[in-house]
Amino acid sequence: MITARPEMLWERTDAAVELGRRFGFPSADAAADWAVRVLAEDYELGLESLDRMVISAHNVMFWVTARDAGRLLIKVCRLAAAHDSLAARAALVRWLSGRGLPVAPPLPTVAGDHQLLRDGRSLGIQPVLSGELLDGGDLEQVRAAGEMLASLHEHVADWPDAARLEHARPVAGGGPGVPGAPAELRSRLEQRARDLPELPRQPVHADYRGANILTHGVTITGLLDFEEARLDTAVADLARAVCLLGTWYHDWKPLSPEAQAAFLDGYTARRPLTGAEQACLPVIIGRSMLGLGWWDEARRWLA
Repeated sequence: MITARPEMLWERTDAAVELGRRFGFPSADAAADWAVRVLAEDYELGLESLDRMVISAHNVMFWVTARDAGRLLIKVCRLAAAHDSLAARAALVRWLSGRGLPVAPPLPTVAGDHQLLRDGRSLGIQPVLSGELLDGGDLEQVRAAGEMLASLHEHVADWPDAARLEHARPVAGGGPGVPGAPAELRSRLEQRARDLPELPRQPVHADYRGANILTHGVTITGLLDFEEARLDTAVADLARAVCLLGTWYHDWKPLSPEAQAAFLDGYTARRPLTGAEQACLPVIIGRSMLGLGWWDEARRWLA
């Protein structure tokens, strides 16, 4: 049974129009029919229901229930050029699942692929994980999220296929645009950034925030959206998370200073920072706060 009608995840535009403009589907019914054919032909799964269809930047997502497979998410990227990068990220998620992390491993196609290129679109199918989106005002949840990010960094540093992310580029896009930072803050950042030490790169999530973390109480039950994963320093990933952990889809704002401290405490309790990382962290956080237009937060971190 197909009951879904398209909606936008965070953009304020007409979803039905964007379904055609971005993905080439003339109607919601045509998009749903295509997803059902993929499910049947490439995964040999029968549909019980398709009840949600959501567009986020270059992706359209279908929430379905399949016979003998339960609740699934079909995530379709319209950028065929991103397929290799998405396949590498799917491989990383499969590997993390094998290490016991709470991720949604992609289902294999009949041919054994975990990321499928079909009709000029790259797609993967994954189980829907249970839980509620992280509450950035709950200090216990925030601390648990810090501990989980530290655990994630420890695991992904061991991924034997990290070279597959060497040329991976962002896919999802999005986020609020802001005007240029005040001159005094740019000057302060430039001064603080001088002579910072070089740090080793490793695979990182690169989009660790409230909208991508599921919880049940203070237990982290799901880490979502690895499609921005790439090689970077662990401390840069931590810094971005400090800035974005409290964000969902609209009306972005920073965590409170108390929540930022709880997050960092949780992280460092599991993975203490090196001296070089401690030197870099406030500068990278300050730079990220500037990029988001949060001047007061930038001043606090760049003081």
